[in-house]
Amino acid sequence: MQKNNIFYYTGLISCIALLAVCFLPWVHYNSINETFTGWHVTRFATGVYYGRPGMFISIFTGIILVVSLWQNNTGNRINLFLSAIVFAYTIRTFILFTGSMFEGEVTKLAGIYLIMLLSGIMLLCSVFPRTKASP
Repeated sequence: MQKNNIFYYTGLISCIALLAVCFLPWVHYNSINETFTGWHVTRFATGVYYGRPGMFISIFTGIILVVSLWQNNTGNRINLFLSAIVFAYTIRTFILFTGSMFEGEVTKLAGIYLIMLLSGIMLLCSVFPRTKASP
């Protein structure tokens, strides 16, 4: 099996896994006793609302999954561009969800680390796309 095929299938698996991780618990806020996922985020009493980052990540990851099935240069470039956007957005989400003014207020769970890891793997795999074999 070629190296590019390994990157290709790893990228597909990480896309599917990232779609599933959006439904796992990301962080637990002790002050309001709530666990947030990518789709379940409640509004704080102060009016702060983090939105639903799982929706953005899922939509763009779904597009990346469909585009990665193309085997042409345009599809590879779109895949690289969208993977970089998703990776940057997961960095933003990590900083937003885990930042707190008081120590011990936020408990980081496995999902917040997995979105960072899987989006990084997606970006790495999109740097080395699978191309058609030349005759």
